[in-house]
Amino acid sequence: MIGVGIGIARTVGCVQLGPITRLVNRVAQRSSLGVLAGLGQSESIVDPQSKSPYVQQYSVDIQRELGRGFALEIGYVGSHSSHLTLGTGGGGINVNALNPSYLSLGTAALNTPVANPYFGVINTGTISSATVGKSYLLLPYSAFSEIEYIFDDQNKARYDSGVVKVQKRLGAGLTLLSVFTWSKQFDGSFAGVGSSLNGAPNGNPQNPYNVAAEYSQSIISAPYRLATSISYELPIGKGKWLLNNDSKVVEYALGGWSVNGVSVYQSGFALPIAQNDTNSPYGYDAMRPNATGANPATSGSVESRLSDYLNLAAFSVAPQGTFGNVSRTLPVYGPGTKNWDLSVFKSVTFKERFKAQFRAEALNAFNTPLFHSPQTNISSGSFGQITGQDNFSRQLQLAIRFTF
Repeated sequence: MIGVGIGIARTVGCVQLGPITRLVNRVAQRSSLGVLAGLGQSESIVDPQSKSPYVQQYSVDIQRELGRGFALEIGYVGSHSSHLTLGTGGGGINVNALNPSYLSLGTAALNTPVANPYFGVINTGTISSATVGKSYLLLPYSAFSEIEYIFDDQNKARYDSGVVKVQKRLGAGLTLLSVFTWSKQFDGSFAGVGSSLNGAPNGNPQNPYNVAAEYSQSIISAPYRLATSISYELPIGKGKWLLNNDSKVVEYALGGWSVNGVSVYQSGFALPIAQNDTNSPYGYDAMRPNATGANPATSGSVESRLSDYLNLAAFSVAPQGTFGNVSRTLPVYGPGTKNWDLSVFKSVTFKERFKAQFRAEALNAFNTPLFHSPQTNISSGSFGQITGQDNFSRQLQLAIRFTF
């Protein structure tokens, strides 16, 4: 028997009102200051023409019954998202950044102190001093600090995956479900939430005049994942094919046993590479290095590479006044997950009314560590090093349960 399934869905998101509300409140509070409102300070602006996020989801699969309770499913799952808001979740687009065309003047000229025409008028922030770097006066809105712009013109995301699933219905004491997923996920969410498993994202675009350059693999992109759940009731005792008799001794001692296992094998997440930001005087809030052409990944087991998981020689520091050519994330992945949880159950029934179950469970049964992602800032003395672990060591649990 063969079955085919196709699914298509579209989702339209909602405009986030939080930033708008904050902006309205700020304007109301400062209205008495007139044209002096906000001078020397940072501001946030929401694009009034922003559109709601738009998500299209697709799926298609083929199912085949293999016999003996087994079924095979092969499918594709994907989605495409557009009009995703830039400027929320910790990062924004600073529209008061130096136009990159001025970088041709050279850092010496841009950093040269000049008289500040706002001195005595603006009394807060960097622009309040008697002299400022020449670059500050070349900003689009030189009387202000950063101006965060929240808009949706360029951010998008795409997810594609192939899925293979094998399933066995309960039969002969065995149940099984195993799913393998191969996937790729791309987005421009430079301010995505990081964790100890995927490294800290840059938080801001390297060049706010070229946000499209931030589009790369997502920091939550893990190409491979195999998840399996299996349960097997041992064929011993009354009604089973081994030692099938009415002996209470056999039933209480050898019958009613089952073994269970749940496993997850998953590759690590794409790693974001950064360096200390020397372009901050020009309004650029993140900086990436240059690639030297060497392989950024080292070889060997994770345990043998805890001090050099990444190859520092694959990168060079981008000088001030330039943009590094390394993409937001690398096609190099952090440590993956290898975990088995195993359990043994023993069930006994007394006089058809009373039941007892003994459980012995081992979490992380093979005591396999799940390591942190390595340090991904090349300016750090610990670049490429893994210094932590994210899971617990093996845990054993014993329990007895009575029902009546």
